[in-house]
Amino acid sequence: MTKSLVRRASTALSPLVLLIASTAPAWASEAPAKTATATINPQDAAARAWNFAASDVPVDPNIVFGVLPNGMKYALLKNSTPKDSVVLRMRFAVGSFAEAEDQRGLAHFLEHMAFNGSTNVPEGEMIKLLERKGLAFGADTNASTGFDETIYKLDLPNASDDLIDTGLMLMRETGGNLTIDPAAVDRERGIILSERRARDTYQLRNLVDQLDFQMKGMTVASRIPVGTEEVIRTAPAARLRDLYDRYYRPERATLVMVGDFDPAAVEAKIKARFADWKGRGSAGADPDIGNVDYRRAAAADDFVDPAIQDSVTIASFKPWVDEPDTKAKRARSLAEDIGEAIVSRRLAKIALNEDSPILTGYFSDAEGWKKFDQVTVGAIAKEGAWKEALALVEQEQRRAIQHGFTQAEVDEQLANRRTALKNAVAGVTTRRSDALADALVSAAEGDFVFVRPETSQALFDATTPSLTAAAVTAAFRRRMEGLSLPLVRVAVKKPIEGGTAAILSDLQASTKVAVAAPTEAANAAFAYNDFGVPGKIVTDERVEDLGIRRIRFANNVMLNIKKTDFQKDKVMLSLRVDGGNLLATRDDPTKVSLAGSLMLGGLEAHSLDDLRSILAGKTISPVFGNSTDAFGGSALTSPEDFALQAKLMAAFLTHPGYRPDGLALIRRVLPQQYAANDATPAAVLGRDAGGILANDDPRSQTPPLEKLMTLDWAQLKPVVADSFAHGAIEIGVVGDIDEQAAIDAIAATFGALPERRAAFDPRTDARIRQFAADRSERTLIHKGPAEQAELRVYWPARDDSDLAEAMRLNLLARVMQLMLTEELREKLGESYSPGAAASLSDEFPGYGHLFAASNVDYKDLATTRAAIFAITKELRDKPVDADLLDRARKPLLEAMVKSRRENSYWLNYVAEAASHADRLDRSRKGVGEVEAATPAELQALAKRYLVDDKALVIKAVSDKAGK
Repeated sequence: MTKSLVRRASTALSPLVLLIASTAPAWASEAPAKTATATINPQDAAARAWNFAASDVPVDPNIVFGVLPNGMKYALLKNSTPKDSVVLRMRFAVGSFAEAEDQRGLAHFLEHMAFNGSTNVPEGEMIKLLERKGLAFGADTNASTGFDETIYKLDLPNASDDLIDTGLMLMRETGGNLTIDPAAVDRERGIILSERRARDTYQLRNLVDQLDFQMKGMTVASRIPVGTEEVIRTAPAARLRDLYDRYYRPERATLVMVGDFDPAAVEAKIKARFADWKGRGSAGADPDIGNVDYRRAAAADDFVDPAIQDSVTIASFKPWVDEPDTKAKRARSLAEDIGEAIVSRRLAKIALNEDSPILTGYFSDAEGWKKFDQVTVGAIAKEGAWKEALALVEQEQRRAIQHGFTQAEVDEQLANRRTALKNAVAGVTTRRSDALADALVSAAEGDFVFVRPETSQALFDATTPSLTAAAVTAAFRRRMEGLSLPLVRVAVKKPIEGGTAAILSDLQASTKVAVAAPTEAANAAFAYNDFGVPGKIVTDERVEDLGIRRIRFANNVMLNIKKTDFQKDKVMLSLRVDGGNLLATRDDPTKVSLAGSLMLGGLEAHSLDDLRSILAGKTISPVFGNSTDAFGGSALTSPEDFALQAKLMAAFLTHPGYRPDGLALIRRVLPQQYAANDATPAAVLGRDAGGILANDDPRSQTPPLEKLMTLDWAQLKPVVADSFAHGAIEIGVVGDIDEQAAIDAIAATFGALPERRAAFDPRTDARIRQFAADRSERTLIHKGPAEQAELRVYWPARDDSDLAEAMRLNLLARVMQLMLTEELREKLGESYSPGAAASLSDEFPGYGHLFAASNVDYKDLATTRAAIFAITKELRDKPVDADLLDRARKPLLEAMVKSRRENSYWLNYVAEAASHADRLDRSRKGVGEVEAATPAELQALAKRYLVDDKALVIKAVSDKAGK
């Protein structure tokens, strides 16, 4: 994983909030005059190590911060969401920047070696050890390497002493006890080369080109963490050991633990485990990564790739200023953030114009490794419209500088932030442990003080009275002062006539166009508040053991409610209106394709952009689309805004806008999406595999772009009219809400509608899907590098109607996943991430499959294919080994138990608790079925389904392969 910059991107749809849940704030660039600050934080060694001792911003008092005599920092926070679980993060302040030329890629290689042998954990045993304790590799056990940090992650499924001790032991092993055995290093090379091969995409090449252009004078572009093929193939273990000894040291380490534990007890464990840790040899120096040239002349760059989204950016730089985190700094940053968000909001508004040259636009800034401060304005352009997009973003940025902002724009952004902070404070007791841990890791460098949401809210409230349009304009102008000359970058699918000189010429021409002041626009009131007389309840029952209440109104609308305390002040609302993709036919497979984008068409009285302004400051999502058998969607809202969310979703059903600006945006987006459909093995498989598996059913195939571009709202309206007017409606509500409040809101909206059909149409004929009759091997062609290939093997299975068999098939797939990982990754070193899964339909009777997949080098296709079939033969020929089954079963069970603490898990059941009441048994019995599965049962399933002559092999290879 590559961490590029600490970025603060201002967007209109997802406005950033000043330190919600203690996320890192964005610092302004100029240093204020030094002022004395009151001492409000602790003054001990830990406070100094974490760099909050001198700040006037009060640190979260619930966190136990510490630093050991050897320099290792730690932070502990008791948190109970989710209950009885613990999140561990171990950060080392070293990444690819520390590599010498002959070590490029070794920081990432070292991350891999942490899983391949240490003093107390033999090679190949770490993952197995964790699997036996219920942790799944990838989901619960992972790591990432960036330019300047490496982070190890463990998500413990419970807070037992045994698991906590195991987690601490493994982190201590990583810190100072890795063996880095030369033979183990050699065995890992192929895996890392596989990962590098998979990451060699047009997106990565675009990123490298961007970094090389914008950050000349720095080592950034030459230190992408995935490294070089030559170094990965040939670097001796000694060069890994050199990096490890110099930089994996206690003074560069930070341990973060958040979860359901006693901090005092865990602190004692940390001291006992890590106090004796000492670095080996001489410590490595902080790497010299260079700096950008702030006196550089204006320049342009073009990146050409047929799969790339057309885009434009204008970036400028100025030196970074080291400035402590203070209340004054946060106040200034908030004013700057508001201005930047308004520029993004303006670009988002323009993107929805019917004749707009852009799909979306943004203003962002970033701090680069305490070297530079970067400002960027950019846009994704309509294909072929880079010139118009470039002029647009240049002029919008200049308009903001010259004419500033209106009070209405400022108020909209303040409303969004005020509500986000209010929600954060309301949900403070149910903040998620993983998010808190990751935020604490971000605080390890001491760039900001980790605070509680109440503190962020108080600082916000203290600042907002002064944030007039004039004040925000002044802050934005100061933000834009002292920047270097613009660096313009254009990414396009075809070479630009005139090249970079033409780009600079177009930019220069744009700067000569006068820009007018923005106009003050008044917001309209939401138009859909009265849907008629609230509906009356005719049936009301409870599913006592699952805590679900099922209601039917007189008009046949069904409402299912489950009140939970998993997330304070958060509620999920699901709407299902009979119809969906089942209305498509073999003769007209794109019949309802546009329905998935209905939200973009707005409402009769309001465009989508109008809704963004009207709903500012509300926890509301303008959601409405389609699924396999229903129209509608799901939204996350708050108890306070639940009624308005229900009104909005009802309005999309009763008064969809079908506006031309939404259709125009769809037609700008589609060509950009389709351009990448054959760029990688995964892309071409995503495009074609579904149709192949479904026996070439056109409803499962990716439609031709030309066909989609001809679709319009007029074609869609009559297709969905009956469903929208009369189709059965089922609503699911899960979360922290009073049941009566939810009932009242639905009664006043959906319950007030004219009578609906009482049940969903089974649409039996539309639900017929058949697995591919032709099992001959298929080869798909992508346009990526010659060595990139992917192999997938599919076996027809069944639907998921038989819970016992469905759960055992999922467990069988887990077993196969572990066997594939052992064979293809660990033994053969051919694949970074082989996989297996069961896909059993709950919508198409009898339809489903098991599959195995692996991204491989083209030359290894045959051995990979043979390995997969050898594994399925072994599964057929003998019962699964008890330890292997245990390592597959325990993480699955832990995941199933953990998921029951999530609103999203319950929404899957509550959303259709009336129309598919029989599926509630899955929640009751699923865990028991997994627990009861035996090796003999899995062998029997393998014999029935994993049969060689039933398999369908699909491979994706490059058009350059073998040439």
